[in-house]
Amino acid sequence: MSEYNAYSVYYDLLWGDKQEDVPFYLDMARETGSPVCELACGTGRVVLPLARAGFEVTGIDMSQAMLDKLQAKLDREPREVQARVALRCADMRDYRFSQKFNLVFCAFNSFLHLLTTEDQLACLASVREYLADDGRLALNVFAPLYDRLANKNETLVRTEPDPETGRDLVVTNITQRDPANQTMDAFQCVDRIGDDGVVRRYPARFTLCWIHNREMHLLLRLAGYEVAAVYGGYDRKPYDYVSGVQLFVARKA
Repeated sequence: MSEYNAYSVYYDLLWGDKQEDVPFYLDMARETGSPVCELACGTGRVVLPLARAGFEVTGIDMSQAMLDKLQAKLDREPREVQARVALRCADMRDYRFSQKFNLVFCAFNSFLHLLTTEDQLACLASVREYLADDGRLALNVFAPLYDRLANKNETLVRTEPDPETGRDLVVTNITQRDPANQTMDAFQCVDRIGDDGVVRRYPARFTLCWIHNREMHLLLRLAGYEVAAVYGGYDRKPYDYVSGVQLFVARKA
């Protein structure tokens, strides 16, 4: 839990303006209608556009720090938008809702924080309990690109403008991969220059797994779903591996 609370400190600096997947989830919500549930909703990058577009949306996340940031944003929204959003600090592996959702989705590789087959199946089983009979489940997981995974240890450093101050922001990613277990341990930190000229470092550590295409098909089948579509991009182009995107849409079998 603490690693995701630490990540919340700078999550919006790195990903707050990520928008390429938002139209896809908006279109999915238009197809299914409300209510909608986002698993691992973080600081509301997708929840808020959905609520602004008129959908009733519930967001769950294990990190209360992430949800606190989302609540602070929500407090600045019009009352009608606030009324459409419900937040729950919960574990997506075993949470139970009394209501049914027409759309449940997990964006931006968040499903990959579930590191074992048991955890993945537990999450899918939990979702099946509160997914409407004709509802849809959408999962985004990156495609494991073999040339990238071949680098067992990888260090990437990049500099980009701080979206709040315009000063340089240095982002360091150190990744150690365990091919035998299909997991990667990531250390990430952001070095940020404050108004006083002092550089402050914000570190976080987390672990992700990777799931191959046929493995994801099998997980969904074992959990009682049938795959309706697999896309290789948010424009709904067919899955082709090389895009690095796996976007699964499933329904109850």
